[in-house]
Parts: sequence; C-alpha cells; structure tokens
Amino acid sequence: MSEEVFGMLCSMNRQKIELQIILQCAPTIAGLKTSNLLIVSKEQEDSVRYVLRHSRLLGYRLVYDRYRVVFLVFNKEMLINYLSCYEVKQFLLDYGYNTKSFGESLRQFKDRYLAYIKNRKEFPHEMGVFLGYPLCDVKGFIDNNGDDFVYSGYWKVYDNVDEARKLFARFDKVKDEMVRKLYLKGESCHE
Repeated sequence: MSEEVFGMLCSMNRQKIELQIILQCAPTIAGLKTSNLLIVSKEQEDSVRYVLRHSRLLGYRLVYDRYRVVFLVFNKEMLINYLSCYEVKQFLLDYGYNTKSFGESLRQFKDRYLAYIKNRKEFPHEMGVFLGYPLCDVKGFIDNNGDDFVYSGYWKVYDNVDEARKLFARFDKVKDEMVRKLYLKGESCHE
C-alpha cells in the first residue's frame, strides 16, 4: 500500500462495508483473482449481501458465529473453471471431494472449514484452491507444513516466484486504486 493511500485510509471509517470489501477483496473485484475471504462483523452480513447483489460476485457464507461472518467472495465462472482443471479436480478427489458438483464441493469445503473453526479439527489446506491459489503453491504449503517457501505475499509461494511477485504487485495496485476512488468519492470517510 502506498504512503498516499495509507494516509487516505487513516482518515476513512474502516468499519464501512464498501471499504472492507475493497481491502479484503480488491483482486477478486478487479477480476485478477478467483476469490477472497471476507471477514466482517455479523451485524454487517446484510450490508455485504446488498453490496454483492449489485456486483458480478457471489458471497458464500462459510462461518457465522457470535462475532463474525466469513464469506468466500468469488467470481463463479472463474472458480468453476479453476476447480474443473484436471489437476485441481484430482487434488480435491484425493481429499474426498465430490468434484462432479460445484455446489457440493463448496458445501464440503464449508463443512471442513467449519469443523476446523468450531472443533479445531484439521485445517482444510485445500482452501487454497478455493481461493484460486496456484496448485503448486497449495501442494508446496501442504508438503512443507507452511515452511520453506521462496516468497510470501497474498499466499506462500513455492514456485513461479517472478510471476507471483508481478501478480501481487498488480493486486496491491488495484487495491490502492480502489481505496483512492472511494476516498475521492467521499464515501466511507469520517463517519
């Protein structure tokens, strides 16, 4: 985040849902990434649904507890295409997923993530494919227990470092642009 945008952000109300969606989901909003997690207070759920209803993105609720709601915010076509890749499909099959049904795969992921959140069951590392991370990085994370990565940014990178750096820079740039536009529009400021 640039210093200029950080300064703008400091004067904005970070509780406003539009700003939270930008901060947590800008790469997905811009079509650069398949999906992002969006974590908001449970009081903001209806606002999230309203904003997403007026976008080309979908929000699938993964967690609803006393304090927060966790959504998988995604571009449906991009996510279906990614999960349909042969290697990704095989990866999910190895984890027991029903890869014939997109909806069923999402439900299975939700169940596994919820089991982790509520009962501290095994973390569903396959989350990385639902977030559109490169399969080599998801497998690298699993195989190395999150260690021995060669670069870290939006996720831990195990291969194609130059490509990941360029992509992360694009993610940062689009986030800065979106925050700047929201600031100049006068929304989410000071209230």
